[in-house]
Amino acid sequence: MLKLIYKTYNGVFMDIKDFLGKDVVDKEGQSVGKIDNAEFNENDGEITEILIKLDKGVLSRDTDKVSFDKIDKISDVVLLNIKIDMD
Repeated sequence: MLKLIYKTYNGVFMDIKDFLGKDVVDKEGQSVGKIDNAEFNENDGEITEILIKLDKGVLSRDTDKVSFDKIDKISDVVLLNIKIDMD
């Protein structure tokens, strides 16, 4: 059985299932959505991009793709070092 893991910004490994669904907050402190999916580097298994399902309402299906290096910190939430345009 394949177990997907990723390496966080500080070198700690974590199950991908613990990463998906986390709330995402941009650098302005605005809650923007949740981690919906991730793209991996096929050679080393590290995440290269994340897909955020933007919180624009119940019927919205808007997403935003963000490079993994735009993540400032991963804890209970994913903190970005960029602002996400919610318009």
